[in-house]
Amino acid sequence: MVELFGSGTLSQSPTFHKAYAGDTMNMISMATKLGLKCGYITNVGNDPFKDYLLDEWKALNIDLECTQIIEGFNGVHFTVLQEDNNRQFVYYRKDSAASKLDVTSINEDYLKTTKISHTSSLTQCISDSARETVSEFLIKSKSLGITTSFDTNFRSNIWSASDAKNAILDVIKYIDILSPSYPEEVNKVFELDTPVDMIKFGLSQGCKLVVVKCGEQGAYIGNSNKIIYAQAITPKGLLDTTGAGDGFNGGLAVALIEEKEITRH
Repeated sequence: MVELFGSGTLSQSPTFHKAYAGDTMNMISMATKLGLKCGYITNVGNDPFKDYLLDEWKALNIDLECTQIIEGFNGVHFTVLQEDNNRQFVYYRKDSAASKLDVTSINEDYLKTTKISHTSSLTQCISDSARETVSEFLIKSKSLGITTSFDTNFRSNIWSASDAKNAILDVIKYIDILSPSYPEEVNKVFELDTPVDMIKFGLSQGCKLVVVKCGEQGAYIGNSNKIIYAQAITPKGLLDTTGAGDGFNGGLAVALIEEKEITRH
């Protein structure tokens, strides 16, 4: 998506600055900056923002072999940073190019070059064809022996918690790394009480690693051997929460590919 961000409140911000956004793009942007070679499977609309998006992604050395240019427009969201360092969002993405993603976007030969395939429930909820594509992407990746990663990234202004839960449970058996957030997703979507409950549930469904992101409270990470708690680290203080969990996922992917062990610090 294109992001237009301002200050104060959405109704009163006099100017908006242009950037790009999207949870999966945020994730691979971080992973790329940390040294991984990443590719993106998506649709980009042939509107005036097309060249901006493609140029920005190319500048990060993100592989765009499976990024298709189609007729249509690119989704946009407006956002402002509020006094509590959280953001207010308004989305305009219905019928956007990315929402028209379908199973023809999945190139098996391309997937075979991959170590980790990552997607999210936010992709599931933007259209029926995108939801079908997420399922096929995970199933195909799993069949090829690729590690699959999934962020539960729930947006209450797009769909209900029950719809999100059903969609996630439809594909959970194909997910190796599950990344929900606490408290909203653990409590509202999965109807569980604690991060540890969430880890135990994910493992019981076949996930190999469950990482529960708890914002300023840090994260809980668990596999079949152990569950640990890691404190949040903010050496420069809290500047902005936008994309924090996505950036975390990017760092996690790097750590896993570099075969770092889960340890307690």
